[in-house]
Amino acid sequence: MAAPTELEARQTSCSALQLVFLAGTNEEALGLAGGPLSTSLKSAVSGATTYSVPYDTRAEYSSTITAGATLTVNYLTAQAARCPKQLFALGGYSKGAMVLHSTSLSTALKNKVVGIVVFGDPYRGSSNSWPITSPVVDSAPRDGSTASQNVASFCNSGDLFCAGGSSIPAHLAYGTDGSTTVAATFLKNKYAARA
Repeated sequence: MAAPTELEARQTSCSALQLVFLAGTNEEALGLAGGPLSTSLKSAVSGATTYSVPYDTRAEYSSTITAGATLTVNYLTAQAARCPKQLFALGGYSKGAMVLHSTSLSTALKNKVVGIVVFGDPYRGSSNSWPITSPVVDSAPRDGSTASQNVASFCNSGDLFCAGGSSIPAHLAYGTDGSTTVAATFLKNKYAARA
């Protein structure tokens, strides 16, 4: 777990909306889905910023998920205190989505989350535990979303990890197949409804 001074040094400036993203297994920084999502969101929402949670992404799925959830909570708590008007969009790819399922936020922090987007979520359909007030999951976000849906779960046909398929390429395609553009529009709409 990061020391408080390390966490403080990595915090970004205040913005109206900040994407807090968790990369997938063995990825660095924003990874293959988070980078394109960040770029698309910055184009969709003027002044939006992005923070990549620096958790342990190695292929271990117990203590690293718990530690990643703790880092996420600590970051959001500190950032919300520093920037009380800032709203958050949360995102995760593969293992990062698993971390989000394990992230337990206070009611006050949940109320600051405008939307969540996940890609290739291994827990898809088996867990509706989300760090947002009254989660309503859109399992087909490419087809459009309703006003009440505040979680968009992208799962490509055949994806080995979220669709029970056998395709690794389907799992690796989210950053290049248009999913991140759809996700940015989803988050833009959720933010616009709250701004």
